[in-house]
Amino acid sequence: MAATTTRQPSLFAQVSAVPPQPASSTAEAPTSNPHHPKQWHIPRLLLKVRDVSHEGAIKYFNTTNTQKVLHDAVIGVLETLYTHETAPTTQRSITLILQSMDGVANTTGSDLDNDHKKIYFSLDYIGQIPDDRVQSEILGVIRHEMVHCWQYDACGTAPGGLIEGISDFVRMKAGFSPPHWKRRGDNWDAGYATTAYFLDYLCSRFGNDTVKRINLALKHSTYTPELWVTISGGIPIEKLWDDYKTAFNLHPTPAPEPSDPEKEKEGYAVVAQEEAIPPPPSKTEPKPPQSIEKPLPIPPTPIVTYGSSMRRSGSPGSGDVWPFAANTPVAHIMLDRLKNMRFEGKSGATRYILEFEALIDRLQPEMSDVDKKLLLCTSFHGPTMVNWYETSCRAVTYHQLKEAMQEAFKNY
Repeated sequence: MAATTTRQPSLFAQVSAVPPQPASSTAEAPTSNPHHPKQWHIPRLLLKVRDVSHEGAIKYFNTTNTQKVLHDAVIGVLETLYTHETAPTTQRSITLILQSMDGVANTTGSDLDNDHKKIYFSLDYIGQIPDDRVQSEILGVIRHEMVHCWQYDACGTAPGGLIEGISDFVRMKAGFSPPHWKRRGDNWDAGYATTAYFLDYLCSRFGNDTVKRINLALKHSTYTPELWVTISGGIPIEKLWDDYKTAFNLHPTPAPEPSDPEKEKEGYAVVAQEEAIPPPPSKTEPKPPQSIEKPLPIPPTPIVTYGSSMRRSGSPGSGDVWPFAANTPVAHIMLDRLKNMRFEGKSGATRYILEFEALIDRLQPEMSDVDKKLLLCTSFHGPTMVNWYETSCRAVTYHQLKEAMQEAFKNY
């Protein structure tokens, strides 16, 4: 009997024998993610160390994760200076170079092209940083230099102080301010921390995006002082700087003038002293006791001359309300008191507002509510008031601002 040969089904038969599988709904649905978050452009991040045995290099590697520090610095700079729509995307690489050199750090374009940036950081400087400050100082210097890799400079015409001030502003907003930084009243474009604090004041006054707007205004145009008029809505840089110094009491204290014997002989000094002394209370009209709710530290000497044009000629408008009133010694006392008033949110607002309005009534009773609001906001001092105003009362009238202050700061 012949052996029976079993034939294997052909490949076509095997394929055709498999029942068709129904298409899944997942396969039929289009693949899309409409809510995919926008991403910042991150260039290549590189590191070069000229001497790994240097004391500064040892301190650096003991405290710093280079990948995280550079990545976080790029994100922090872009978030502070740009939006996703305005951020540049042409940067190709950023190289951090640690080497022995004079100074602290600097940033340049590479020999290849300007889309490759190099940050030079002094190992000698890192080596002399106190141990308890090493990490924070490294983070702060790298954040400052990273700004130079991305910021605009008005085609090379922007003041150097503004460029350095923006870099230190970004460092400050990231929380890396060194302990020796403080506000100064030299010049707005002195650069570094001086300009950084001024820019922070402008943000509290004109909105958190103020430095973003300044940076973008420097993209294609050459720099002119009109930049500040545009940013502030009509106020020139000189007035903004004066307002800033007034807000934080940075005006220099004038030295007392030497006495003039000739004037003393003519009685000028005696007359001035008599004008500054309040008159005695009338016998027929006894002086009322000072109200607890309305303290008036200024002697109630009447000011009889209110000039019809108390605003400077050519005033830019809202905010320029100096000088105030009659040129008398008492008026100057009141004006100095008003200029030096500060409200930090640590006391009751009702008494403060009453004193503020009492001085305004005596110095310039016709002042508009717009100017009153600006002057009151200029007296806000400290992070408590800046944060409160920014979150609660930016777009309100003067009367609404007063009511909100009295409600928020009434339990002190």
